[in-house]
Amino acid sequence: MESSSAPSTPSQGWLKDHLSDQLYRTGYYLIIGTGITSLLGVAFWALAARSYSAHEVGQNAAAISAMTLVSGVCSLGLSAVLVRYLPVAGAATRMLVNRSYALTVALSFVFGAAVAATSDAWSPTLSFLQRGGWLAGFTLATAAMTVFTLQDSVLTGLRAARWIPLENSLYALGKLALLIVLAAMLPTAGPFVAWNAPLLPAIILINYLIFRRLIPRDRSVGLLDRAKVLRMAAGNYGGNLFALVGNMYMPILVANQVSATEAAYFFVPWMISLSLQLVALNVTTSLTVEAALDMPQLRRLSRQALGHSMRLVAPMAALTVLIAPVALLAFGSAYADAGTTLLRLLAAGAIPNVIVAVGIGVARIEHKGQVVVAVQGAQFAIVLGLSAILLPSAGIVAVGLTWAGSQVILAGILLLTILRPLVLPQRWAGSPPALGA
Repeated sequence: MESSSAPSTPSQGWLKDHLSDQLYRTGYYLIIGTGITSLLGVAFWALAARSYSAHEVGQNAAAISAMTLVSGVCSLGLSAVLVRYLPVAGAATRMLVNRSYALTVALSFVFGAAVAATSDAWSPTLSFLQRGGWLAGFTLATAAMTVFTLQDSVLTGLRAARWIPLENSLYALGKLALLIVLAAMLPTAGPFVAWNAPLLPAIILINYLIFRRLIPRDRSVGLLDRAKVLRMAAGNYGGNLFALVGNMYMPILVANQVSATEAAYFFVPWMISLSLQLVALNVTTSLTVEAALDMPQLRRLSRQALGHSMRLVAPMAALTVLIAPVALLAFGSAYADAGTTLLRLLAAGAIPNVIVAVGIGVARIEHKGQVVVAVQGAQFAIVLGLSAILLPSAGIVAVGLTWAGSQVILAGILLLTILRPLVLPQRWAGSPPALGA
């Protein structure tokens, strides 16, 4: 009897083989998760721009950036540690997750409250965070965001990234729905409350899944080397601080140097560009998991990750450059007039940023914390330093110029150093000079 099923076409066979590769599959789960969050995030801020004045949008965006920054500082660089070591932690898995949560949440409560209480000293624009309701909300939101961020790293390290798109979709839809409800009820703080309120149910559901179903019950001996874990955490934390301050303090810097209104016009292109960067970061996160399980294949995996990221990011960046003015019209003509050139520059910079992201990922895999610190510290110095100088005269376009330029410079350096033996053809690889030695 002949089978009724149709034979697979070559394209179907290629797709099946492509998706059977854990590097690509985990990367796609992460990209889908952040892609949904980013798209619904654009809808969130477009609705906020229609429901609140540019001044109020700028204040809420700066407050959310500050909260995310403090949360990142309190995470101690453990996101990368969890991704790198959970795949091989064995019986130490539960302990590593528990201790990561406990330490970072405690720090988040302390530093979240301290930052809010001293807001008039570091940002007069955000001095309202000192008021009772704002202070309590900022502190709780900081702790919740810390766990929410770490739990995605736990899912990824446990090779359960398939749950991330569902989690991120429900969270993004929840904050969008809340913004609609709160627009009339909270005329000033609606965006901040809507952004953070859905975190609690997401944390409860995902960690129930993690601790009841996903953490392995076997007692196999793990491969954790405490000295290596601490060394990686320290190096990653130093670099992560530079990246966090560079990314999350930028809207605050614009608000301080120019105005809260200009911060709103800046925040939307900046948010879109960060979404583009997340594509390469997600593929690199998948690379970290797979390389941890099979270090002899690091060269092959690194070349796969770089090529795959470029295939995804380059056309997305080109499309963003093309449609920038139309996309920003969703927020209003003032946003399009002020932000089009900035968005185009940031999108162009996302292409060399792929190389930078892979270089940082390889440094983390190889426990080269000094490279992570050197690269992200250089990016911080170029972008934040030059932007602070140029913003008063050149406006928000200055950030696009400095950021895109920094990515070109750093990509070239990384290709000549840590990435040379891994991603370039063998005849060009040679022995790389030590970066940060």
